[in-house]
Amino acid sequence: MTVRSTAADQCCVSLNVEPFRVQPIRETSCVSLVRFDHPPGIPLPTTYSSHDAAENFRVNIVERGWFRLKYGRREWTLGAGSMFLSRPTEVYGYSHVKYAEPDSCLRVEFSGPIADQLRRSVFRLPLVLPTTNRLSFLRLRLSSLLSNAAEMSLDALACELVDAAANTEHDPRRLYRSEQLRWYAERVGAARELMDCDPTTNHSLGHLSSHVGMSVFLFARVFRELVGVPPHRYLVHRRLDRARDLLRSGMSVTDVCYAVGFNNLSHFINSFRTHFGLSPSKLKPLSSTAVAPRESMIQ
Repeated sequence: MTVRSTAADQCCVSLNVEPFRVQPIRETSCVSLVRFDHPPGIPLPTTYSSHDAAENFRVNIVERGWFRLKYGRREWTLGAGSMFLSRPTEVYGYSHVKYAEPDSCLRVEFSGPIADQLRRSVFRLPLVLPTTNRLSFLRLRLSSLLSNAAEMSLDALACELVDAAANTEHDPRRLYRSEQLRWYAERVGAARELMDCDPTTNHSLGHLSSHVGMSVFLFARVFRELVGVPPHRYLVHRRLDRARDLLRSGMSVTDVCYAVGFNNLSHFINSFRTHFGLSPSKLKPLSSTAVAPRESMIQ
């Protein structure tokens, strides 16, 4: 729903006099995370009213409650766990379900360079996303971001959401049960943390699976399904991220190559160019310029 707010928990009124509260949670230069819901005891319309889409692309997640969404001739009734998009230039209809709990939603909104990269791609995505194991996994990670005092990259998580939305057809039809998904999520999260903390180590598939208490084949399959890339590629991406930081600090390309765990300079240069879109020698120190991350974006 399109909202206008200037402060947390401020009651706002939209064009159809539908009151809701807006609570900013976290914001970076490219992504903002906001929760919006409706004040208790306020009558809400049960007939459709039109709202212009936001200027920027948004991924919305229903935390609880119900509402109806309409776009053109299509209609959806969305409840807890549903995910839907808001795309620039489009107009949507919203209404509420009589006697049902009003909705509370999280909104992930893109701006700046990331929004510009997404502008041409978002219209190829389904407006209401199908339920997949990967999207459910990312919803759990977003919940962890809300409750965990430790810093987590909102930008990276937001880009993973878009990548998962763009690849729902690759997700298997069999959905994990809630407890099973949580069990897998904990172990995949532990493996990611191990690689994130020390990407320069040669983390073999056997070592990672043993570390989290899973068989090699099950770990490889579940990791690929929930993260979107196999463990080895995830590790390479983390090494390249570390390489970017070292290059920005002024370290030479050759020194960075071996410092982050690559054994071949040509392979490192080609991998860096593929991942970031420029050669490592072209990356200037952080004081001179900055390069926007490209990982997990829609191509």
